Amino acid sequence: MVSGLTDVGLFDRLFAGMLVALNLGMQSAFSWILLTDAFIGEAFEAKVGSARVWRTSIAHDHKYTDFADTSLVSRVCSGDGALILSTIQATLVSHINSYLGLQEGDFDPSMFEPGVLLCMLCILLWTLCVYKEYRRICLELEAAIGIPKSRRTVFRQNAFVSISWGRFLVLLVTSLARALIASVLLFAGILWLARTTSIQELMLNAVALNAILDVDEFLFAGMVPIKTQHFIKELQPIHVKYSRIRSQFESLFHCVSLLLLVSASYFLLLEPLSDTMLSVKHELCGGNQTFVAAFNPDTQFTFGKVTADSRSARDLSTTEMAVQSQVLSGPLDRSGLLRFSPTVDQFQEDISRSMKEEASLYPFCTETMIMQEDGPFHKDEGLQGIARQLLNNAAASVGRVGAQSCHELSDFCNAPDARLVRLVCGDTCGCTDPTRFAWYKVESQGCTSACLQAGRMSLRNRSCQDSPADDMWNSFWTAYPSVLSGWFGRTIQSNRLYSLVQQTQQAQFLRFRFRVSGLGFRV
Repeated sequence: MVSGLTDVGLFDRLFAGMLVALNLGMQSAFSWILLTDAFIGEAFEAKVGSARVWRTSIAHDHKYTDFADTSLVSRVCSGDGALILSTIQATLVSHINSYLGLQEGDFDPSMFEPGVLLCMLCILLWTLCVYKEYRRICLELEAAIGIPKSRRTVFRQNAFVSISWGRFLVLLVTSLARALIASVLLFAGILWLARTTSIQELMLNAVALNAILDVDEFLFAGMVPIKTQHFIKELQPIHVKYSRIRSQFESLFHCVSLLLLVSASYFLLLEPLSDTMLSVKHELCGGNQTFVAAFNPDTQFTFGKVTADSRSARDLSTTEMAVQSQVLSGPLDRSGLLRFSPTVDQFQEDISRSMKEEASLYPFCTETMIMQEDGPFHKDEGLQGIARQLLNNAAASVGRVGAQSCHELSDFCNAPDARLVRLVCGDTCGCTDPTRFAWYKVESQGCTSACLQAGRMSLRNRSCQDSPADDMWNSFWTAYPSVLSGWFGRTIQSNRLYSLVQQTQQAQFLRFRFRVSGLGFRV
């Protein structure tokens, strides 16, 4: 508006005009970028489908369980900071919980949603910033309209007497462009803030938006020639009529428009966003988290396995305890749990070896030859260290860390998953006694070949005869359903064959009891 009126050089006038064009260009570019999908991002509703795909494909894959046999979905939904997989999903769950004020296991809307409240405040702040720009544009344009028009601009004593129509049209076009840019920025800024799901980034985004509107002030303060700045500051103010009715109307308009804009932002953007966030969390973390699945391509069966709870709800696993103890020990110290492999090939073989193969490796029964005081290798320090390491692992595998002898683990001998206990404590668990509890007395269930051979050798001087239906016989058949159910992975109690076994067991046991008591019994 003051171009050509100041006593400055030609380049200063050209440079000032370039700054005006640069201001409009920068704000237009920011407005265009804010509205692009690449910047504002996809709608949050799109995450529902990707969350569903993740949950059915990756989250329960057995390959991604950790040392403690915890599923990937349990770790993601519990906020496990040690994750190196699915970090995008973990971050998304964290943002949803923070935004909606939810705990890890909450799936219902909260009474207080801090993210929604903060987003409303940021939208209100951004709207006020744009309204300030609107008021500046309107007042400047109103002041220019109040100046008389003529063919040439007349300027005396730092005041406009009249302005030319050309200068007025340039000011009018510039003001309309600024108003249009401010409107686009208002819409794009509200949409951007409403799609910001990180509660930590909301305030930063609101401040960043305000900086876009202040580009003209930055250019004026930093780039406009000082002489031109002084000239503008010394201009006489232009009087604008401001009646009481106009003030009332303007206040009413500001109040209504602000309430409508903020309410529309909540009901059209934030409330649907909250519902979508809950849907995404349901897809990511809802339902049962404690299982994994795997597909056998040969048999074409899909198998499942129950996993442990989240890391915060359980103790350390055996492998985690082994790693923790080794981290705290010296490089030359013997590990109490870890058994190191000398080569890479040996390591791959060790971690893929079956229990049947492991049980056939031992040349003698560990408990009778090393751990018992009358064993021939009881005083061998090297073998004692190996036996102690085996016992530590066996105790850790059944959750009894710190056990010092096989006697302390004897109550686990008949547990389905206590294979390592039977391998280490072969004598205590009856691997060396053929007349003891017969279940699990094979290499694949932990009894070493050496212990089983010692048991077979003890039968040399015995004659073969039927076992009486005594307490040992009854305990064998009592364990039958749990053993078979564990082997097949499903209960057998509903099978008709099981009912026949139960009838035979009861009949034989009653016959034994009557015989012992001296009463006759006929079946």
